[in-house]
Amino acid sequence: MTTATEPAAGSAAESAGPQSLLERIGRLRGWRMALLLVSPYLAIQVFHQAAPGWFPDFLSKLGEFRFLPDWANEALLYLKDEQLLGLFNVKDVTRTVSGWLEYPLDLSEQLLIAGEGPFGLGAVPWVVLVGLFAVAGAKFGGWRLAVVAGGCSLYLVFFDIWDDSMITLSIVVVVAPLAALFGWAAGLAAAKAKWFEGLLVPVLNVMQSMPHFSYLLPISVFIGIGDEAGAIATILFAVPPMARLTLLGLQTVPTEVLEAGLTSGCTRWQMLWKVEMPAARPQLLVGVNQVLMQCFGMTVLASFVGTRGLGLPLLNFLQSLRIGKALEYGVAIVLMAIMLDRLSQAAGSRRPEHVDLSKSWLARHPYWVATAAVAAVGTALAQLTSHAQLLPKSWTISTAPVWEWLVDWVQLNLKTPLGYFRDFMITEVLFPMRDGFGSLPWIGLLVLAAAVGWRFGGWKLAAMVSLFVAYLAFSGFWIESMETLYLVVAALIVSVAIGVPIGVFASTSSRRYAAVQVVLDTFQVLPSFIYLIPVVMLFRVGPVAALTAIVIYATVPAVRYTMLGLRNVPPDMVEAAEMSGCTRWQLLRKVKFPMAFPEIMLGMNQVLLFGLLLVIISAFIGGIDGLGDEILLARTEQALVGEGLVAGFNVAVIGLTADQLITNYARERKAQLGIT
Repeated sequence: MTTATEPAAGSAAESAGPQSLLERIGRLRGWRMALLLVSPYLAIQVFHQAAPGWFPDFLSKLGEFRFLPDWANEALLYLKDEQLLGLFNVKDVTRTVSGWLEYPLDLSEQLLIAGEGPFGLGAVPWVVLVGLFAVAGAKFGGWRLAVVAGGCSLYLVFFDIWDDSMITLSIVVVVAPLAALFGWAAGLAAAKAKWFEGLLVPVLNVMQSMPHFSYLLPISVFIGIGDEAGAIATILFAVPPMARLTLLGLQTVPTEVLEAGLTSGCTRWQMLWKVEMPAARPQLLVGVNQVLMQCFGMTVLASFVGTRGLGLPLLNFLQSLRIGKALEYGVAIVLMAIMLDRLSQAAGSRRPEHVDLSKSWLARHPYWVATAAVAAVGTALAQLTSHAQLLPKSWTISTAPVWEWLVDWVQLNLKTPLGYFRDFMITEVLFPMRDGFGSLPWIGLLVLAAAVGWRFGGWKLAAMVSLFVAYLAFSGFWIESMETLYLVVAALIVSVAIGVPIGVFASTSSRRYAAVQVVLDTFQVLPSFIYLIPVVMLFRVGPVAALTAIVIYATVPAVRYTMLGLRNVPPDMVEAAEMSGCTRWQLLRKVKFPMAFPEIMLGMNQVLLFGLLLVIISAFIGGIDGLGDEILLARTEQALVGEGLVAGFNVAVIGLTADQLITNYARERKAQLGIT
């Protein structure tokens, strides 16, 4: 019997011979697979360094290849100045569309601050608005939310930021609903039509990977400058998260909920509004939250196209190194975002309440009564004294002198040690990294990306990431892309080294977890420009300041995803490990960390995307090279807007390459671990 089975086994092995090599490669794990994937790149790099004269130049760098930027410049100028098909001019169409926003923006501004104009309306006094915010907080979230809303708005009053804050608010109350509506409509269409989802998702990926400032470049050409230009840029920037979360919410409605709606005889319209939309409410509320955060995140950048409000003075204070005033304006943006977010989330989460019809109308509607009382009393006070209309400057306060004193103290007492640290980082760490990345041959990175893509996603992913790297090489900005990438990689290393241990520490206690979550939420709400304030104070301008700002900003997802991954380890696995006698260290190292590693890798992906965003913004303070410089130059020269868009797309391509590789790895690893 033994001899009869041996030929069969041998013939089976022979028949599998053509596939045996790929199968053996696919079974490799750990360091063997890593070595196999990296070995082609290492061979190319060794050849490139050892025999530079024999290595073809066109496989190393294509920095002089300028076809794409030049073509983009010419195409945008043609669209700006010429008529398409002899029928219409693109610039005229876009400016007509932007003109539609003029009326709602004027109306909201006159209600909140101006008090004059074609509508003939008077500005709402600050005492009325503060009272209305407090009443809204009490209605939707109780006395705690009333204190939060009232306290946030009082900060704007007493720190003499009311006028600029109301201009910003007048733009947000117009822009945020429009962005939420457009995003919801796009997500709904994608959920109902698979072909549209296939078109929409890649567009959303690119839009969310593009730097904030890239939205402003074409708008400055086709729309001009002003509040309308900033409003349109903000809408474009805020639409993708709402569309994505709407799509996610509608696609994850439980099957039993849909079946219950169908069996009850709902029409398609009733299914949407009575079944699917209520079931998707959690995701929709998160989408609204993200829209508000994106709107306030664009506050500073929109000032580059002439949008008024809090962003323009904050930018001016930052550029003139008036750290104290810049910090006060940054805090104002944060508090407004927190206030509107908490109010919108509380309002959206409310459930229908039983109304006792035996009570009087006044008893049934106490908040309407409070609203009317606040409006009447506040308006009367504003008529009696101008102080209730707008607080005089003599009554306002400022912490700017304290912060300016702190800046002077730091510069006086810490100048020498900080200078040594800055010089060491520049000469011994950052510049060698920059030179190393600048010497990388593009063909080597393409081969490496293709190998990793093949391992985690097959030939389709390998082809995709190969095209991404080839685009970077042929874009005309290969050197600039590497100068940007080195700083992001340096920040990634530091952020992960800091964020993962903090996440591990916070995940071991519910109290620590809650406390760290509050800190993370605060850091995530802060506008990205705020992170430049402390680092400029400590290191002035340069790559060390940029690196420090990126680390502060990008450590947030490293901590958050580490906590999330460790706390989501199945309890039965933890109990089994504890019953087998594992110590806390063994439990973390042998059970929790391996199970959480896919989630931690997704956090690293977010760290890289956050770093790409802030490295471009850091270019505005000067002292660093890379794609940010190209985008900044395009801001001042309309003839170079095409180059700015190409550079912005390079940033998006770097982010998309990392995103595709890391998410596919995390997906495969979760499947191996049985994690959904």
